[in-house]
Amino acid sequence: MRHVIILVIMSVFCVSQVYAQFDSTFIDEKPTLLGVGFDYGFLIKHSKSIQKLKDSYPFAIKLDWSKLLLTKKAWNFCNCFPRTGASISYWNWDNPSVLGSGFVILSYVEPYFYTQGNTNLFFNIGIGGAIQTRPYDEKTNPTNLSYSTTINFPIVLGIGLNYKFYNVYNLSLAAKYNHISNGGFQTPNKGLNFPTVSIGINRSLKAINFPNPLKSEERNLAENKTRLSIVHFSGWSNASVGDKDKHYVTGIKANYSRWLKGKFAMSFGSEWILDFSRKKQIEINNRNEDFQTAAVLIGYEFWLGKVTFSQQLGVYYFNEFRQMGDVYQRYGLTYTFSRNMFAGFNLKTHGHVADFFDLRIGYILNYKQ
Repeated sequence: MRHVIILVIMSVFCVSQVYAQFDSTFIDEKPTLLGVGFDYGFLIKHSKSIQKLKDSYPFAIKLDWSKLLLTKKAWNFCNCFPRTGASISYWNWDNPSVLGSGFVILSYVEPYFYTQGNTNLFFNIGIGGAIQTRPYDEKTNPTNLSYSTTINFPIVLGIGLNYKFYNVYNLSLAAKYNHISNGGFQTPNKGLNFPTVSIGINRSLKAINFPNPLKSEERNLAENKTRLSIVHFSGWSNASVGDKDKHYVTGIKANYSRWLKGKFAMSFGSEWILDFSRKKQIEINNRNEDFQTAAVLIGYEFWLGKVTFSQQLGVYYFNEFRQMGDVYQRYGLTYTFSRNMFAGFNLKTHGHVADFFDLRIGYILNYKQ
């Protein structure tokens, strides 16, 4: 999950193709919020070379500034009310002699859904920079293979619930997946990968009153009930093989999606993957298996107009060189930027072990005007 080509795509969450009508009392507002939060999680030993590190349970305290975009433009963009902001946090990695500690600055976007009640659903996507205090040093800190530079780059993905009370306070609880590395600029660079539970409270400087767009009739996406697409993806493997800390991954995927109701669709697909870290491992071990893999996928998609969030379960049907299990997960976000073309990113994992991030571009074969 390194070389994460720092996902410029965070302009997302998204356009709805059917705009709701608005209450005539809708008034654009952008209240400012100030908050504090706490995170607690565990470091994943995702590589054999870091298995000797002691189990670590990192925790953090953070300060947060944000704006809540209660505007027609925001609603038309994503059928949601996004919160955008920045946070600064202090991280204790629970292993001071090897991993030290860190200061992380994040910019983020948090789209809020189901805003008419006191409890709201939100997604969290953040990118930023980190200052780490104990990078790898051949003489003074040879066991820290997770990062070798003082400046690193964090990526955060999460989902959570927000509870509003007294119209100015928000209490949030979220599950997040965090990754910090230097993007492959210097080795060793195994990266810090750690899921966390996050709790936070913030206060708005003025009362928050979510607008109430009038519900449009049940959406009937007659012209858009199915999507048949072909996708090309490229990225960098999370595996360290030989003297390299990253290896190229590429592949192609065919996908079929069928709209069910509201924003939800079922998806079915197949992908062919060329992971060159596997090829290198085969060469080192003097084996003769094929390094390529192929799998069938099934899952769901969350359609938000031009943006699609997807989750799929993959099962290999061609996998001669077996390293991990035959089942894996895919998590993705794409943006449709023209009538037929879309782009985005995707994360492939085997359970809690991240395999690789990829950037992708796709073409919708059955687009209808």
